[in-house]
Amino acid sequence: MDRQQLETLAAVIEHGSFRGAASVLNITPGAVSQRIKALEEHVGCMLLMREGAVTPTRAGEAMLRHIVALRLLEEDTLQSIRPDQFPPVSFPLAVNADSLATWFEPVAWELARHHIALELMVDDQDHTLGALARGDVMGAIATQSDPLVGFIAKPVGCMRYQCVATPTFRHRYFMDGFTVPAVLKSTAILFNRKDALHDTFLNSFFGLRVGRYVKHYFPSPVALLGAIVGGIGYGLVPSLQAAPLIGNGVLVDLTPSHALDVELYWHHWKSELQPMAGISEIVMNAARAALIQAT
Repeated sequence: MDRQQLETLAAVIEHGSFRGAASVLNITPGAVSQRIKALEEHVGCMLLMREGAVTPTRAGEAMLRHIVALRLLEEDTLQSIRPDQFPPVSFPLAVNADSLATWFEPVAWELARHHIALELMVDDQDHTLGALARGDVMGAIATQSDPLVGFIAKPVGCMRYQCVATPTFRHRYFMDGFTVPAVLKSTAILFNRKDALHDTFLNSFFGLRVGRYVKHYFPSPVALLGAIVGGIGYGLVPSLQAAPLIGNGVLVDLTPSHALDVELYWHHWKSELQPMAGISEIVMNAARAALIQAT
């Protein structure tokens, strides 16, 4: 395939329009359109949806991943030949916020020492896979077990969540136990509006859907934990963070016989080039050492 046409496609997807791509490539929008049309004719299918905002089709997403692989191979080759002249290889990865706040942070430090330019895209664990589908990242930690076309999903372990509050908060709202009436009268701390973790936990504990409970949103694991420690509400916290605070009495487990385990998967290319293969190995080894493994 023509590399110029491929890079033009990537520019259109990355900038969301033919005009934006034309500006970056220093050509006319008409020339961009001609290159895209020629590439679509070559592969025999539509690569872009042109109605409204310009977005890639499934074939376009697959093509973008191919372009990213080409760039990676080229950058790694040039960097290995002249490390003093060419910059480190750029590596965008998608990771959920709770992983970054716990086991993934030291992994990121290790990766950053491998002469790569690391970029972390952070989202809720149920939504990180979208970045991989768009070609924004080269690997992703996600809850989905089904891989995208051209990718593989490997289980790396379970992130365990405990439902915690301060002793004072428990005394005020949960003296009679963790019950539906108590949940409806208290305040829950959630990550953001996309966070379905709390609803999943309540459903698993009570065996029914609990709605209309009061909630605050703190879109940072550190801020979320701080709000719970500060007595603002109760919520779900990874055991990796909660255990030491429960041990020293700062927090109490509201449901000690019931935790929520969330299975995580590392999504990566089926056929990985170096240094991506090495990065995948580092991520999976660290995750399996830190997370709960199935027996």
